[in-house]
Amino acid sequence: MKNKLWFAPEMLSKVLDDVFEEGVQSKAGNTPVEAPEEDLQAAGYREPPACLLEEITGEYVLLFPSGRKQKYRSKSVAKEIAIHYGVENVIFTPYREIYDPTSTCNPLNEDDGLEVNVYKSSKYQNQKPRNGTNRKFPTIEALLMNVIPEKVSRDAFLNWLAVIFNTGCKTGTAWVILGSQGSGKTMLFERVLTPLLGEGNCTELNQDALSSRFNHLLHRKQLVCFNEVHSSRQAAERIKTWVTEDQIRLEDKTVRASINRNFLNLIFTSNSQVPVVLETDDRRFNVVRTGGPLTEVTWFNGAATIRAIKSELSAFAQFLQTYPFAEADARRTIMNAEKSRVIEAGVNPLDRLVDLLRRGRKNDLLKAVDSDLLSEDELSELSDMDNQLTKELVLKLAEGISGDALSMTKLTRELKSRGVGETRGRSDGTTRKREYSWQGSVNSDKSDKEPE
Repeated sequence: MKNKLWFAPEMLSKVLDDVFEEGVQSKAGNTPVEAPEEDLQAAGYREPPACLLEEITGEYVLLFPSGRKQKYRSKSVAKEIAIHYGVENVIFTPYREIYDPTSTCNPLNEDDGLEVNVYKSSKYQNQKPRNGTNRKFPTIEALLMNVIPEKVSRDAFLNWLAVIFNTGCKTGTAWVILGSQGSGKTMLFERVLTPLLGEGNCTELNQDALSSRFNHLLHRKQLVCFNEVHSSRQAAERIKTWVTEDQIRLEDKTVRASINRNFLNLIFTSNSQVPVVLETDDRRFNVVRTGGPLTEVTWFNGAATIRAIKSELSAFAQFLQTYPFAEADARRTIMNAEKSRVIEAGVNPLDRLVDLLRRGRKNDLLKAVDSDLLSEDELSELSDMDNQLTKELVLKLAEGISGDALSMTKLTRELKSRGVGETRGRSDGTTRKREYSWQGSVNSDKSDKEPE
């Protein structure tokens, strides 16, 4: 916005002095007081609250210089309380509460009203960096090594975390952590990540929240962990926008939908074969697999381990404060064996079929079905495959890949939507066969080898 002035939080009261009438404010809490001004001052009352109208929620807000807020749905009640606190001419100035982890300042736009940044950094982010980079957090380090055993991925995760911790920015990438319960996934999020970034900036949700259109629980969050998720094509597009888009539409049953800046960074934990649906060329997700249960490692000691983690948080925060992070690396993902498996498992069977047809992957197609179920003519047809096959043979291949029985009508409809058309071809000059045809077929497995 234009004409934007920025003020540190400690300067907010002075800013409000310039915008709102001077008066007196109570130190004594919310109790309304009626008294002459000199008596109020003698009792410790100083400045009155600013009278604000929150544009999104429609709430009337009394904002005190200390940062304390009192909210009311009724304008008349809010006005009466404001008068009790010393406001002589009650005018509710429109304002917006914004959530911006990239700045701890409060912006004032004199043309459009007041914007107040409600983001609060954690005590660990606010601690003063100390000289040296002593790595004195052995329990947290051991936990990280169990949750992300592979070093390349673990280093990438630390860089990702350091970017969020130091800049507050949205990375545009997310993490999928696979592994059985008890491997430390929840402990890492609850005991390490959440206190580091602040309780109010983090939350844990489940599959229901992932699938629901009402996503208000994501409001004013910087890091969200979806626990024990499984693939949902319904939620796939929604997840993409949460990970990458700069804005997010928030919906609630009781409050009108609103568009907000999106600062979400996401973690998904699961023991499912397909926790999330990933595209073949995905650039949003890192996928890792945990080590074994914590009960099987020598360093884990229940409550004592939790206490040790708490005592190490300050040192770990110091490590992150001095970490030579690279934002560009945090925005990139790693292609590893685990991610490849998730991609492969999540591919729609018919998408897989069409891909194999177009690439001429005869051997892979043959693996999809029991060769005993194919006639000699069908085996020969598949061996000589160019850019067309009989519909009966394609149906057998589709059922082999999907593991489900399919009707020819449904198969024809689905293949047509994927660019595979239905034709009538002549195989021997006398017999006409119904066939599927496509473009881009490669008539040899050797010409398009699978990566090893």
